[in-house]
Amino acid sequence: MKNFDFSQSLYLKQAVLTFLLAIFLSFVLSCLQFYQVLKYQKAQRIDEINQLLDVIEEPLEQALFRIDKVLAQKQVNSLLSRSDISKVVILDENGAEFVASSVPFVKPSLSQWLVDVLIDGKSGQARRLEMASPKLFLGSINIQLDRSSLAHQILTYSISVFVQNLFKDLILAFLISLLFYYVVTRPVEQLTRALSNIPDTGCLTLPKSFEKDHKYDELGRLKGVFSKLWGRLSTALADVERSNLHTKAMIDHAADAILLLDEKGCITLSNPAAERLTGQTSEQLINTKVSSLYDDPWISMSEILADMHLDQSITIETYFISHGKRIPVEIRIAKYEIHRVVEIVLLVRDITERKSAEERINRLAFYDSLTRLPNRHFFVERLNELLDELRINRRQSALIMFDLDRFKNINDSLGHNVGDELLCKVVGAITPLLPEKAMFARVGGDEFVVLLPEFSQEAGEPNRSLIEISKDILSRCNAVKKVGEHDLHVSASIGICLFDGSNETSTSILKQADSALYRAKEVGRNTYEFYKEDMQAISDEYLKMERALFLAMENEDFELYYQPQNDASGRLIGAEALIRWNETTQGFISPAKFIPIAEEIGLIVELGEWVLHQALRDVSQWRAEGIWDDSLQVSVNVSPMQFQHAGFMQMLKSAIETFNVPPHCLDLEITENMLLSDSESSLDLMYQVRSLGVSLSIDDFGTGYSSLKYLKSLPISRLKIDQSFVRDLLSDHSDEVIVLTIIAMAKALNIDVLAEGVETQAHQNRLTDMNCTLYQGYYFGKPSPAHLFSKAWLSVVNV
Repeated sequence: MKNFDFSQSLYLKQAVLTFLLAIFLSFVLSCLQFYQVLKYQKAQRIDEINQLLDVIEEPLEQALFRIDKVLAQKQVNSLLSRSDISKVVILDENGAEFVASSVPFVKPSLSQWLVDVLIDGKSGQARRLEMASPKLFLGSINIQLDRSSLAHQILTYSISVFVQNLFKDLILAFLISLLFYYVVTRPVEQLTRALSNIPDTGCLTLPKSFEKDHKYDELGRLKGVFSKLWGRLSTALADVERSNLHTKAMIDHAADAILLLDEKGCITLSNPAAERLTGQTSEQLINTKVSSLYDDPWISMSEILADMHLDQSITIETYFISHGKRIPVEIRIAKYEIHRVVEIVLLVRDITERKSAEERINRLAFYDSLTRLPNRHFFVERLNELLDELRINRRQSALIMFDLDRFKNINDSLGHNVGDELLCKVVGAITPLLPEKAMFARVGGDEFVVLLPEFSQEAGEPNRSLIEISKDILSRCNAVKKVGEHDLHVSASIGICLFDGSNETSTSILKQADSALYRAKEVGRNTYEFYKEDMQAISDEYLKMERALFLAMENEDFELYYQPQNDASGRLIGAEALIRWNETTQGFISPAKFIPIAEEIGLIVELGEWVLHQALRDVSQWRAEGIWDDSLQVSVNVSPMQFQHAGFMQMLKSAIETFNVPPHCLDLEITENMLLSDSESSLDLMYQVRSLGVSLSIDDFGTGYSSLKYLKSLPISRLKIDQSFVRDLLSDHSDEVIVLTIIAMAKALNIDVLAEGVETQAHQNRLTDMNCTLYQGYYFGKPSPAHLFSKAWLSVVNV
């Protein structure tokens, strides 16, 4: 073994000197700290005893003054709780012991000699106890410290400080040495050993100061080795390392899986992306046949690799197995030769997201997102395909179109989420009814179609199967549907058209079915109609009316007329506001004609709001003119769709506040049929209206089947007997019985009754005999514009 030369190791010199210096400094500093701690600890104990005496001085004085030894003993015991007090004695004014206590004797852990060196003999503290006012000497207290305990604490603390300082300095010395080793010595030694084995290729030129400062140390020896190897390191090694790192980084960080195969199809290399894709480690993949990774009976990887030529590349789509699941992948295969060795590289990309996106795009393009039924686009494509088939193979097909009656009422009043769930329930109920080859599609909001490419026709009844399907659809729609907290009653209207592909187009067929659907709504809804040629004109008229209504609403072409309401003496009790529409080309159009269309297209809410605002505006103006008595009421009709609209109550409150009309001057007329769609919701709204002070009346009472069922629970003020019963009251005994029954029932429930359609004195006399004293009809006055009504009735009333 070679002798170790201390002077030739820079690191060893630095390490040894650093540790020696750390030990010396720790010893010196610890001695200084021990001396300071000794002085400080003794002074601190005296200060702490004095502070304790300050705290208990007053209680001890009280105890001595009252000769209360129990209290004094408690104070003494509290002092003995400290480990550095060994004995406490309280003397009275005569110097006699009043109370005293001491801790049990414990053999000291330190020798008496060491205790005497550290702590001098004066280890006690005494204080006189006397009252300030009147000044009276009561006695004294003497406290004796436990010198052994105090010395032990000081010595323990000092040793701990010395150990901490020594440990800290040694750690610091170690860190300095370690830092020096890693910053200077270790890199130089490693570089020297690495370069000493490389052949001589050049010379390194260094500054003159290097030879002077590092002639015998590590850097001096490194200079000679580096001079010989510098040329080669600056060329070949740098280029090779850069190339290898670059290639490895590209493979490891590639997003696609990379598999390198030999000519037999066995894997020889894989990257991390391949491990993630296959769920196998690199060790598991090496020497594995690539054919074991994919699952596609239609593709033979072995045949593909065998048939490929050198420098050829192809792309295929197949499935890989990963964690027991089939994953769609796209594989780019390239075959080449390097150093007479054939290799095959596979770039494998997971296309799961792309496949999912394609499926989502397909669903969005051809299927309705809510009901999962084919959408209008898909349906039209299928209808066009069917028409092409029918032109070759002549047969008859059919199209059934239906929608839900007054669906907008439910959608607007209860919310779109309720409407959407209702549509899904309707679809779920109807789907099982349809033939296997039928196509069920959603072509609009609540509009559906059923395409029947083939349907059976029985002799003498060619449309029997279509009628049966239509009746089943109506029956399933009429069934009560539980949606959330609501029991909803809906009906449907159905339009049917037949076609054989001779002259029809998809557009004309849809138009024919729509015309038949409109006819079904026109005759009363909840029914079906077959298309007839004259229906198209009616459908066109309907569309024309739609456009005219929107234009009239935009231009405010409507006007309110008022018809008086009177009591038996002919005195005015109020008026009903009736909307009138004087269309530019058609003249006055009956509300019975345009109101149902407004309901169907969803314009009734906006139209009803205009009527309410206009009526309150007129009343507000009449009040300002002093011709309106606040005992009168203006009656405004509210449609079910408007009443159940989500913003109705807010609109009503805002209108009353805007026009400053007393709420009791307003009477809202609603139909009893409104309760059929959602009775609980409607009843709650009625109570909210009544809470504002607004009156409620049931209009056209007796025409609905729910009257007796709900009448007792409705917060209403008045029933209006439908004019159809009053008109033939004098000639039809059935109408007379109905009117008499309604009046008797209302009186029993303390509800006012107003008869509509009173046209003669005889009508009034007979109604008066039946105990009905409120009337409305031509006998008292026809509807008239606001300015004429105020002159004819309000001015007279207030004369």
